[in-house]
Amino acid sequence: MSAPRQPQPRAGSGASRLPPAPAMALPRGFSLLLLLLPALGGPGAAITIPPEYGQHEFLQPPELTEQPPEQLVVFPSDDVVLKCAATGNPPVQYRWTREDDSFVPEEHPGVSLAPGSGTLLINASLAGRLQGRYRCAASNALGTALSTESSVIAENTPQWPKEKVLPVEVEEGDPVVLPCDPPKSAVPPKIYWLNSRIVHIAQDARVSMGQDGFLYFANALVRDSHPDYICHAHYLGPRTIIQKEPLDLRVSPSNKVQSRRPRLVVPRDPQPSHVALRGGTLVLECIAEGLPTPSVRWQRLNGPLPLGRVSLENFNKTLRLRDVEEADDGEYECVAENSQGQARRSHLVTVEAAPYWVRRPQSGVFGPGETARLDCAVQGKPRPVLSWRINGVPIDEVPGSARRAVREGALVLSRLEPNDTMVAQCEAHNSHGRLLANAFVYVVELPVKILTADETLYTVVENQTVFLHCQTFGAPAPTVEWLTPGLEPALQDDRAFVFTNGTLRLGPVLRGDAGTFTCRAHNAHSNDSVSGHLDVRAATRIEVPPQNVTAKKGQTVTFRCGAAFDPGLSPRGLEWYRDGQRLQDTADSDKYVLSGDTLTVTTVDYVDQGTFRCRAWTLLDAAEAEAQLRVVGRPGPVRDLQVLEVDERRVRLSWTPGDDNNSPVEKFVVEEEEELFSAGRFVERVTVPGEQPWAPLTLSPYGRYRFRVLAANAYGRGEPSAPSAPITTPPAAPERNPGGVKGEGNETSNMIITWQPLAPGDWNAAEVRYRVQWRPLEPERGRWHEETVPGPPVVVSGTPTFSPYEIRVQALNEAGKGPEPPVTIGYSGEDLPLVYPENVGVEILNSTSVRVRWSLTGPPRDLRGHLRGFRVLYWHEGWVGERARRQAPPAPPGAATPPPRVLAVPGEARGVVLGGLRPWSRYRLRVLVFNGRGDGPPSDEIRFDTPEGVPGPPEELHVERMNETTLALEWKRPRHPNGVLTGFLLQYRPENRSEEEPPDELSFPAGTLNTTLGRLQPHSRYRLTLRALSRVGPGAPVLRLGSLRPEPVLPVLGSVVVGEVGEDFTVLHWTLAHPQADIEFKVQYMSKTTEGSWHDSGSVNSSLGLFRLRDLSPGTSYRVQFVGRNHSGHHIPFWESEVQTNGTLLPRPVSGFATEGWFIGFVSAVVLLLLLLLILCFIKRSKGGKYSVKDKEDTQADSEARPMKDETFGEYRWVGGYWGSLER
Repeated sequence: MSAPRQPQPRAGSGASRLPPAPAMALPRGFSLLLLLLPALGGPGAAITIPPEYGQHEFLQPPELTEQPPEQLVVFPSDDVVLKCAATGNPPVQYRWTREDDSFVPEEHPGVSLAPGSGTLLINASLAGRLQGRYRCAASNALGTALSTESSVIAENTPQWPKEKVLPVEVEEGDPVVLPCDPPKSAVPPKIYWLNSRIVHIAQDARVSMGQDGFLYFANALVRDSHPDYICHAHYLGPRTIIQKEPLDLRVSPSNKVQSRRPRLVVPRDPQPSHVALRGGTLVLECIAEGLPTPSVRWQRLNGPLPLGRVSLENFNKTLRLRDVEEADDGEYECVAENSQGQARRSHLVTVEAAPYWVRRPQSGVFGPGETARLDCAVQGKPRPVLSWRINGVPIDEVPGSARRAVREGALVLSRLEPNDTMVAQCEAHNSHGRLLANAFVYVVELPVKILTADETLYTVVENQTVFLHCQTFGAPAPTVEWLTPGLEPALQDDRAFVFTNGTLRLGPVLRGDAGTFTCRAHNAHSNDSVSGHLDVRAATRIEVPPQNVTAKKGQTVTFRCGAAFDPGLSPRGLEWYRDGQRLQDTADSDKYVLSGDTLTVTTVDYVDQGTFRCRAWTLLDAAEAEAQLRVVGRPGPVRDLQVLEVDERRVRLSWTPGDDNNSPVEKFVVEEEEELFSAGRFVERVTVPGEQPWAPLTLSPYGRYRFRVLAANAYGRGEPSAPSAPITTPPAAPERNPGGVKGEGNETSNMIITWQPLAPGDWNAAEVRYRVQWRPLEPERGRWHEETVPGPPVVVSGTPTFSPYEIRVQALNEAGKGPEPPVTIGYSGEDLPLVYPENVGVEILNSTSVRVRWSLTGPPRDLRGHLRGFRVLYWHEGWVGERARRQAPPAPPGAATPPPRVLAVPGEARGVVLGGLRPWSRYRLRVLVFNGRGDGPPSDEIRFDTPEGVPGPPEELHVERMNETTLALEWKRPRHPNGVLTGFLLQYRPENRSEEEPPDELSFPAGTLNTTLGRLQPHSRYRLTLRALSRVGPGAPVLRLGSLRPEPVLPVLGSVVVGEVGEDFTVLHWTLAHPQADIEFKVQYMSKTTEGSWHDSGSVNSSLGLFRLRDLSPGTSYRVQFVGRNHSGHHIPFWESEVQTNGTLLPRPVSGFATEGWFIGFVSAVVLLLLLLLILCFIKRSKGGKYSVKDKEDTQADSEARPMKDETFGEYRWVGGYWGSLER
């Protein structure tokens, strides 16, 4: 292939003054869209140089990578930095303009270009003199690119001018506005209000800052008075914060504060208008004064507020609309209101737009003879003015050419030549801004190259369509031709077609089409060719397709799909689909199981029925077959249930059958609900055949009925339909009378008539009443008495005791009365029986049971009621042995007799077995009859004795180890001897001896209650059984285990001290008096304050020497003790002390008589007596010797006549270690 021809600079272009650049490789960053030929994209479509085309030496027009900002504000300490950088080949050269005039940096000291780029650097000292509009141009031999215009503004550091600030004086309730007015700047500052302590002024609905930075008070309060309201302005550019002189606000209290309606102070214009820019943010503000403080709300008069883009700020005083759209035009109204009225202000908003791109011109690479079209479409409001430049020169100033034209804003270059390469600029502007875009047209001549790999293999199956690719590139666009394996033109076959991108389509393919196809491509400069090999394989087939299946709901179904594949194709597989969705095994579900060529569907439901498709696939083709799954089961609910009234008590139901779920409906079941008396309960009413979707029904009077219908088929009943609309029937007379009529008395002179009320469904009306009639049955039937009541019971008073009556109860309602009622026999009230059982006898059955018999011989009328049964009353009066040994003393007068035990015998029985008696005991017994009223008089008393029985178990048995071969036993007599004890039988055996071997036995007289077993197996355990003996035999045993192994003994401690102490713990340390085996004991503690029970803190081994006592309360005293087991196995304390959580240990050993209570009491008494003697001797000595009888009498008289003086001695007691007087 020949080398590509490079375009030459075009005469008259803006780059013509620059020297030509040598040919260079296209940089890797030079990337363009891969549009192959103008024929693909139409006229003006660019050529894309594919990456596969290889490395060729291309030039590149300049492309800007960095541009200066549209506006740059600098301050005295800031240098001016206007960035400008571009890529291009040959390397680009930069030049600048200022105010549309050429600006040469070298001509201005302090101005330079940054090395390696076109960035313009201006020293800070020159910024004020050189501010203005700047633009950068980047050029090489192929054209010139222009940057956007940048405006440089130089400002001084802002300072607040000196001003005299006067106090702001207002009365309470007046509105206040505190101004700010910071110095102006191209970049507005952020405003803050703070006090002298640098604390933000609190803002709310009453006090807030406006967008102008002023602080507004809707109404002043006295507490607003402060001398230091300071406005701070933060300028981000110079990073400076300046503050205004403090404002002194003085609010004087007033007694003339009056409420007033709101007044809008912002906006000040009565008809404000705003211009919002598309894509920008619109801020509307309403600040009102008034008393009470007004609230502000917003509304849009020509439509709703835009959702999602509107936010209310500053306590609803500011409306902020983000991302403004053209549809946001209109009127926005704010309403300030309080209890005194409203104030409104409408904001007229007009949306305009700075220029924005609709279609931006795109750079492109073109071949000679093609047409290039650079589209430039811009929108904006007002409508932008659009202009073109070529290489930075306005198009009107570039020499004309018949092949160049501007059509509808687009620059069109036709019949391109290599020297037409250029960089064009499209610029648009309106009152809100400017847009500029650079786009180059690069014209090249390139040799043909086929980009599709040579010797490509295309594998297909027969009867498919194959696409053989031949992607080419060149400028101008090459022509493509295909040849068959026989080197004949492929287009001679009607099955062949060549696309404009060079691809050959051939199909359907036959096995004989296999072979090598050749693609040839050429243009005016060169040609190229590649080969492609076509391999045709056998198609995939389904040999055993799945079969249609009908299954019952809940069953498991399996489909099979057998497929045949070309043996040379891999990979391959089999997939299953249900209604188009692929089925796969999942770990969390076993609904579908795929195994080999089978699909199993488990527990099928109606939702599972549908089309199941198997798909056998390879990388080249696929074959499919499908089968239907039909699921049968109970029918679905019926629809459209309707009720048609025939007359007052007959209706006709009709309905539409539901889904039969693939099994015909055999019958319909109609269910009924009566809402008045059994709401929510549906009962089956009638069944009709499956081909009859209707049913007639007869209804009961006074009902409110709803119906539902169920369908049934061979698989069961389906779900019921929705209930029908309710149907109401009118009342009618009762059709039934109540049942369960009874007459019984609860007193001796009355009869209570009761019955079972009718169920509400049998009332046939809103309510029902009952007509109750009665008359005596004996001695002759009299007239009927009656009473009508709403319900039972009816009490008949003044009746003879237990007399029979005829009773009738009839139902009545508002529509009439029920049928004639039957007669029932009832009785008046009963009285206590007058008869008592006679011929009472007792038969001894054994030591704990007797049989009692009796007879009832009195007249039946003396029962005075229905015989309910008999009661046997019996008393236990002691042991037979007590009577033999001594006579029991008579009971003291007025002593309560113990209550008897009672056995009730229902019915007319004449005897009973009385069990559960105590052997060898004395009893007395009586029998009485009872009826519904109570008990009759008892029979004569019968006394009897139960025979002797076997004794109960001994009450206690204690076993103690004496030494390695001896056990000591001690026991007590049985609590229930049940006879005369004749002795005790002790049986014992080692625990390891077989149960089949007889135990060792020892017998003891009845008076022996202890023994010692010697010569036992050392260190063994024995099973001991002790029984008491009587003349009847041995009694129940008591069992114990005895051990000859050494038991733990108490440790012998040397000393116990307190170690570490905390707020809730203390550590105890001890030493052993002498070396000894490890012994385990418990540590217990008890609070001295509460004096509760002992608490276990844990067990410890004596060899450890310390224990940490936990869970104590801070600053509390405790009693602590060590508890171990002695030889007998009993737990006993062997050391005790008092411990305080601050670590004080008060030793108080348990052992030794000096700590016993009796000893302390004895010593205290001796000390007290000695002190008394000393006091008496002192008194006697102070009186001095003898005195006369008269003196004695005078002393006694004086003693009785006056109170005791200081010399008189009162009572004394021992207090805290000394004797103290008891003052009265």
